[in-house]
Amino acid sequence: MRILVSISLLCLVLVSCNDNNSTNLEKFDTSDLNYANRTLLEVAMEDAFPPPVASRVYVYPHIAHYITLQSFYPDSLPKIDNKLNKLSPLPEFDKQNVNPELASLLAFSKIGKKVVFSEFYLDELAAHFKNEAVLKNYSEETIQASDEYAEKVSGHLLPWINSDQYIETRTFDRFTSTKDPENWRETPPDYMEALEPFWDNIRPLVIDSASVFEAKVLPKYETTEDSEFFKMVYEVYEESKNLDSSKVNTAWFWDDNPNTTLHKGHMMVVVHKISPPGHWLNIIHQITEKEKSSLFTTSKAYTFTATAMFDAIISCWHEKFKTDLVRPITYIQEFIDVEWRSVIQTPPFPEYTSGHSAISASAAGILNTIFGKDFEFSDNTQKLFDMEERSFKSFDEAAWEVSLSRFYGGIHYMIGVEEGNRQGYFIAGLVSDALSE
Repeated sequence: MRILVSISLLCLVLVSCNDNNSTNLEKFDTSDLNYANRTLLEVAMEDAFPPPVASRVYVYPHIAHYITLQSFYPDSLPKIDNKLNKLSPLPEFDKQNVNPELASLLAFSKIGKKVVFSEFYLDELAAHFKNEAVLKNYSEETIQASDEYAEKVSGHLLPWINSDQYIETRTFDRFTSTKDPENWRETPPDYMEALEPFWDNIRPLVIDSASVFEAKVLPKYETTEDSEFFKMVYEVYEESKNLDSSKVNTAWFWDDNPNTTLHKGHMMVVVHKISPPGHWLNIIHQITEKEKSSLFTTSKAYTFTATAMFDAIISCWHEKFKTDLVRPITYIQEFIDVEWRSVIQTPPFPEYTSGHSAISASAAGILNTIFGKDFEFSDNTQKLFDMEERSFKSFDEAAWEVSLSRFYGGIHYMIGVEEGNRQGYFIAGLVSDALSE
């Protein structure tokens, strides 16, 4: 009898150990989401997406990851699928044998594949996570169930993504500059046509419309030296003549031009850099890695920030093409100094408001709510381009440095960066209030 009891106890212990081995498998965590994000950033650079399109490339995969994860952990993340414009709530899919963290990463990969050109990189990303699952001793049944769950989430999201007007804007008539002196005109050295002039037709994720922000009225266009407009432009010119190495380095650190062209004689080389929204997502990568942030905090930081930046760009591009304001380089070369060049290359779209300022302030506004207004951090994003790491006492400090960098770089007026900064915080407040309820 005693022997039978001992055998029964041994069996019970063995069953318990097996159960623990099956339920306490090594989980996918923040490092895996950061790996997925970094892969997406590199694909966006490879595919040379301009900032507005890059914001779209970034946000949808992170939304897919977030809502998949949230569907398993409703007490750890606020529900957002019912708060995004025109998106119906995620249905209740079968969760049997599904690993939430793996399914979330596979949903990220599947949606990422739909919004980039180089699709094979996202196939490789999905294969990477499946291989990792095998190494973590996940059963074939769990891997398959997780993949099927991710496919269902993707199937729910894709019709919504495809209806955001992106496809339609690819077919709109070409934008032609007016050639009027007060309006934007194609700028040197490439004299490229306007970039994404119809981006305000894209469906926002949270804000009601592209026109939700009201920017300050610009001074009247004039060329007389005592006019307010001339003084506004001359301030840029004067600053460019007094730049020290610190200001020049600041301009280049935040340049973030995904398609910078270098000219030497008849030869032109295009350098693909990270975009402004990508820069901020890479900052999140660095912060969450250093802080060992939970997967929930990391997913929220990526998704809420990407959402705010996406809407901020729509709002900003609406203002840009509504005001259609001439860039400093055009006015300065015509009325002040024909030989003048901006420190960094002027991007091909109207000046007002500053896009990088709006993007950065929207990111800072969201990150303030997640990590705190006095959160200190360092950023080594530009080490790839041989620039030193920079440190900041807060997200607000970094966002304002971004704004000043555009003024130092000679591509924006001070009112453009100030209003862009204000615009970004305004959008961040709307996004934060909507998604955190």
